[in-house]
Amino acid sequence: MNVRQASIIDPERNTAYVVPAVVVSMVTFAYSVNFGPVVILAFYGCWILPFALAPRILMARPGPVVLLLLVPFFFALSVFWSDAPSTTLRASIQYGITFFAGLVAARITSVANLALGGTIGSLLILTYSAMNGGYSYDYIDGSYAFNGAFSSKNQLGYFATLAIVFSLSLIWVFRTRGALIPISALTGAMGVVMLWMSDSATSLLSAFAAFSAILFVGFVLLLAPWLRRAAVFLAVTGGAAMAVASYRLGAFDAVLAAFGKDSSLTGRTYLWSKAFEFGADQPVLGLGYNAFWTRGRPEAEVLWQEFYISGRTGFHFHNLLIETYVGTGLVGLGLVVGLCLLLILMPLRAALGRGGVGSLMLISGLSVLFVVRSVAEVDFVTPHTVGTFLVAFALVRLFDHNRDVRHATRLAMPTQRPRNATEILI
Repeated sequence: MNVRQASIIDPERNTAYVVPAVVVSMVTFAYSVNFGPVVILAFYGCWILPFALAPRILMARPGPVVLLLLVPFFFALSVFWSDAPSTTLRASIQYGITFFAGLVAARITSVANLALGGTIGSLLILTYSAMNGGYSYDYIDGSYAFNGAFSSKNQLGYFATLAIVFSLSLIWVFRTRGALIPISALTGAMGVVMLWMSDSATSLLSAFAAFSAILFVGFVLLLAPWLRRAAVFLAVTGGAAMAVASYRLGAFDAVLAAFGKDSSLTGRTYLWSKAFEFGADQPVLGLGYNAFWTRGRPEAEVLWQEFYISGRTGFHFHNLLIETYVGTGLVGLGLVVGLCLLLILMPLRAALGRGGVGSLMLISGLSVLFVVRSVAEVDFVTPHTVGTFLVAFALVRLFDHNRDVRHATRLAMPTQRPRNATEILI
């Protein structure tokens, strides 16, 4: 029994289990609508089984787990004041399981195996889209773009970005060898092509931000410890100053023009203004998690019609914080802002420590990716999505890494020798 447990829960010995589990998870996140409940149940089983076999996975160090679970717990709690209780209950359970799966995965999956599973899963996803996909017409900006087997070009660009991040990390960061090199190269190449064909500005910008973060953390970790604080401080202050100066000089409008976008961000600013109006009705606790986008709600029906969403599903306010505000009010917004701050601050803190160079590079890249995407997407506040899974994974890994570094530092400190009488006189 111990051998069987180790082959499932031991990150050093469970590659044969966790890599297929990550692949199943990626396919579920991409195509659960296409393949139905079978893949969702397979995803649940992949991560609930390890916890059932060894609850100590999470119970041994419960602090970060309890802290992070406050978000899904509050989302579930909103069923008591939700305008659509059945919708909120269903969505909050699904979100909670997805988030919980990410926590379990973080404790039993090495970051290298996450990259391997993510690469193989992305290859399958993009191949399926290439074989079964097509082009869609954007009624807002009047353009056509390849959206693969997804309902949105942004989703295709999203998974293409992850394919590039995972595959190049496998080659460059984790120095993979043998047959995995051509697989990784093929996945990366398909990701670049699909990203370009999707014409998704959000995906392109977030991909650039993710690789910038990977490079920066890799550079910082090469420096002597006493230089790292200076490098991080200069990068943060310099980046903030450049951002303010660029905005005042009109760089934001220039970027929009380069991607063929207008100042309304293809209707997003209108959506945001309407969201603030709806959220003002119940600003503290919100309408209930996932309660706004329900059929029969007049405000939702009008927006579906205005944005040509004939299926009346799969739509949102295109901003993580605004979507959270409408659904769960200022309280939920505060919790999700906390997640965003952790995604920014914890990689920086980890970069000031020691060890885990490759792992920290990839985790930092993913953290920045989701923070940047939060401006226009709702990646990690929705159930059965790769963002919810990976954000939970990344934060637990960062918590555990920083804890291990503190513990190792305390052990490495020399024991102070008590001074004797002679030393006191001297």
